[in-house]
Amino acid sequence: MLNILNSNEITNVLVVVTRYFGGILLGTGGLVRAYSEATNKALSNATIIKKDYGLEVFFLVDYPELEKIKYYFKQNNIKIIDTIYEEKIKIIIEITEEKLNILIEKKDELNFKFESYEICQRRFIEFVE
Repeated sequence: MLNILNSNEITNVLVVVTRYFGGILLGTGGLVRAYSEATNKALSNATIIKKDYGLEVFFLVDYPELEKIKYYFKQNNIKIIDTIYEEKIKIIIEITEEKLNILIEKKDELNFKFESYEICQRRFIEFVE
């Protein structure tokens, strides 16, 4: 079971397999196959959430840009944490540093405009691939 987790680079997880003895001795090989199969089935039905160092960033945008920037974030798997509606809209997101750099570099090529952005904090962020 541990070899399967290690080969899939999965950490911070607990796998429990309960086997009821049905009167048939499986032997060492049979037990390995049974536990491996149970672990593989559990992994295939699980949602793997990855954690990586990332940033919490807020963008300041005008109201007409809101739907376009939300669409961009959705297409690029960037999680919106909060949206604050004031004179301008403040969108708080979780993003990897790599994706933020790409966003800033391509700022003039995007179909939306943002007034400014600010990095709030660096922390672990979760994402599903």
